[in-house]
Amino acid sequence: MFTIIALAMQSNPNIDYKQRYEQAEQTIGQLKHELAVLKKMIFGSRHEKFMSNDVPPQQLSLDIQPEQTFTSNVIAAQRITYTRSKVNTEPSSHPGRNKLPDHLRREEIIIEPAHIPPGSKKIGQLETEVLEYKAAELYVKKYIRYKYLAPESDATASNIITAPLPNMPLPKCIAGSSLLAQMIIDKFVDHLPLHRQMQRFERAGVKLPYSTLTDWVSAAANLITPLYESLVSHVLSADYIQCDETPMPVLDKDKKGKTHRGFFWAYQDSINKLVVFDYQEGRNKEGPAKMLATYKGTIQTDGYLVCAT
Repeated sequence: MFTIIALAMQSNPNIDYKQRYEQAEQTIGQLKHELAVLKKMIFGSRHEKFMSNDVPPQQLSLDIQPEQTFTSNVIAAQRITYTRSKVNTEPSSHPGRNKLPDHLRREEIIIEPAHIPPGSKKIGQLETEVLEYKAAELYVKKYIRYKYLAPESDATASNIITAPLPNMPLPKCIAGSSLLAQMIIDKFVDHLPLHRQMQRFERAGVKLPYSTLTDWVSAAANLITPLYESLVSHVLSADYIQCDETPMPVLDKDKKGKTHRGFFWAYQDSINKLVVFDYQEGRNKEGPAKMLATYKGTIQTDGYLVCAT
């Protein structure tokens, strides 16, 4: 190599071949480094691979600049300015504390200082709201009906005048309408079984047999039959409904402690967001055939479309 350089120097003595040799060494070193990065990207493990965000994933990026020169590191001085902000010392509301609803009843409790010097002036007030709870109350509604005897009449039943009782949801039942409604909401909306409701009544000092509670709920459910029939009519009047069945274990009334497999059939009017549930002891077609006997429209069930006729 030195012979070639010497011959070249003789042919053109103005070329600095030492500088060219150093530049060639730098170029070879840079190419070796880029080749190593390329091999690592292709054959390396996943965490060693690198893909630039500026190129498509199918195109490799070696970060090669068209004209790259090697210079010494120069630290540039920069002037940094900042603005000092004043810290707000005023108290602010807790970020995670929501305002209590305005419709709730407010019970005001005024707390005065233990000692107020004479001549002090009231300049304001501090308010702190605490959410409290008052347990549901069982109470007795007592109807008193006075009896009157018509003048110049004997005290027979036909001559005694009394006002009639208001209409009761369940005749000859000690449960009023508000108690029945609360029991149904607790059971079917809040999923509180009757035996837990019975325990709650016992804590309030009222002992009611479990069989009595079940009779009350069953009789109250019969009272809303017109609402159920109206709901069925609205759902089945839709042009398109969805239906499906869901299995569920049901206590067997003939075998104590045993259960049988029952089915809840659901019929949904998805457009108006109305749903009807129909319980059947089996999965046979008699249940839906009876429910859909007069339906004319499109039924979707288990992913199939069936046109009712």
